[in-house]
Amino acid sequence: MWIAHYASGLIAKPFAPDVPLSLLALAGALPDAFFFVLNLGGLESFSISSKVLRKGGCFPYNADYPFSHSLLGMGVIGSILAFGYSATKKKASVQDMLAIVMCSLSHFLLEVPTHRHDTKITPTDNIELGAGLFDYPSATLAVELAIFFGGLWVYTRYAPAITKMGYMKEGQRWRLYALSIFMIAQQIHFCYGSAPTSETRFVHAPMFLFNILLSCWALGKLES
Repeated sequence: MWIAHYASGLIAKPFAPDVPLSLLALAGALPDAFFFVLNLGGLESFSISSKVLRKGGCFPYNADYPFSHSLLGMGVIGSILAFGYSATKKKASVQDMLAIVMCSLSHFLLEVPTHRHDTKITPTDNIELGAGLFDYPSATLAVELAIFFGGLWVYTRYAPAITKMGYMKEGQRWRLYALSIFMIAQQIHFCYGSAPTSETRFVHAPMFLFNILLSCWALGKLES
């Protein structure tokens, strides 16, 4: 999935109001972000799948990411992010740290229904999971939009007002609408767009990573 991964951060915000929304959003997308970093370092990889291109499915790649996209790996990097956050705060609550870890782990729950048999419980597991929703772009689009906007609804309705001042200030409502348009646009491209080149390591990976960081920054602008 793509924008649906930010929903966990939006849903977690009412339970962890002191954690920046941008960080909670990053936690939800952390396995993807970490994968693209590992890809740049040559530790994990992905390549164009001609089969998927012919069929017209989402994310037309064959991916090898045993650590970043295993449930165990997601728990590890989520915990590292949580402890890193606590190190920057004088007093970070256990609830805040758990919210970060749970956002990272939620990534796995969304990957299993959508991916094509490439997610694992542990990096060394022989069983690869994935129901293949990615092979149906329109269904993927509908599900992703429903999950993301469901998360956005929870945030706008239940998060403390002080955590929503970025768009609730007079004249700043446009931030919410601009974010919605941005998310819809990138999800449409994710579902229907073709790969720009065959160079995944030094072109596609940085592009995807930049998109994740930009999305987290944009989400953070809802609260400040």
